Amino acid sequence: MALRKIRRWFDGDSGEFSNGDQFRLAEVRAPEKHQFGGSKATRRVAGMTGRSNGKVNVRAVARDSYGRSVVYMSNKDGSVNQRMKQRGCRSKGK
Repeated sequence: MALRKIRRWFDGDSGEFSNGDQFRLAEVRAPEKHQFGGSKATRRVAGMTGRSNGKVNVRAVARDSYGRSVVYMSNKDGSVNQRMKQRGCRSKGK
């Protein structure tokens, strides 16, 4: 696992690291920012990672069709992926 810093979140399941690399959370399917519940999902995940000043442990597992890293992410509070799934942002087979 590598320690990375998050620059910003695009929506509840994708964002950008401080070095410009874009990522997507593995096994998490959150609404887009413009869709119903999207702003709430974005605020929720930003709050989870903001508690550790945006510094997270990252394990990349693949690349998606847009060239983003697909990652498992955790911080001092545990797995971000798992906590987002527990809050209803589950992957529906994608």
